Amino acid sequence: MFIPSIIRFWLFLIVVIPSSFCILFNLYHFLVDRTLRQGLNNHVIIIILIFDFLYNIFNIIWLTYFYYMGDSLSLRSSFCLIWLYIDYTGYLLLLLLAAWGSIERHILIFNKNIFLRKKKRFLFHYFPIIIIIIYSFFYCIIIYFFRSSVIAPDYVKSRCNLTYYTNDTSLIGIWDSLINNILPTLIIVIFSLTLLLRVWYRKYRMRQRFHWRNYKKLTIQSLSISIIYIILYFPSIILNLAYTIGLSSNIGADLYSSTLYLSYFVGLFIPFLSMVSLPELRAKFKKLFRFYRRATPIVAPQILPMNHLDHRRIVGKTHLAK
Repeated sequence: MFIPSIIRFWLFLIVVIPSSFCILFNLYHFLVDRTLRQGLNNHVIIIILIFDFLYNIFNIIWLTYFYYMGDSLSLRSSFCLIWLYIDYTGYLLLLLLAAWGSIERHILIFNKNIFLRKKKRFLFHYFPIIIIIIYSFFYCIIIYFFRSSVIAPDYVKSRCNLTYYTNDTSLIGIWDSLINNILPTLIIVIFSLTLLLRVWYRKYRMRQRFHWRNYKKLTIQSLSISIIYIILYFPSIILNLAYTIGLSSNIGADLYSSTLYLSYFVGLFIPFLSMVSLPELRAKFKKLFRFYRRATPIVAPQILPMNHLDHRRIVGKTHLAK
């Protein structure tokens, strides 16, 4: 299965524009609304949206240009390194932050008292986010800038063909596949599904009935996040691990290229998921949509009373006949 470049271009172009506007809408309300801004459960979402917007503006736009023109935006090796760095740093950062957000939701729901003290709040809330950001930025600097400089860039290939350097060092490749790709994806899927199970089990222990209608939004959110990451992320990271441990790169090359392309849509879908999962943002969007519909005047065609005009014409003809 190979997705042609022109189809990749149009899919990116169709999705990236509403995704970017959705990010700006979400960030505006997160930062302006004091209640949303101070909510601990929203901090990781705000950081994800900020980096996701930068990721779309730079990497996705550059990829869109590449799929349309067939070559890199700039034919310089320095640009290729910057493109490669932004591509994988953004990918790794968004994935790790989403994994931590899945874990933190359990803490916020079932152990929220742990955040009452400042020290524990810093240790279990702010510190993991800081570590993830530092790790993502420095990991990619050390790995890519110090190793990719010895590889000649190919400007007619995506990211100048510098992405696949990890295959020549098994230890780095296995670490990258297992720790930076497979493990965070499993954490997102498992913790999203177990959150719903823990809520059900808590109701069961308290001898309370579990009404699925009351948890419809949580169910849809957990299942949608899990399905998106399983379908769009897992195929590419499994193939990447297979290549790292010895599978020939000629086997399934087209499939790997297509699955790697589809993995970018996770970042494009994140702002829509955040809007749907948060009732505050969803209510603000509905209010904005209703305001837009009221502000747009609807011009309807007017129907003239033709029968009255016809009657006058008939009377005039009668007088002439006389």
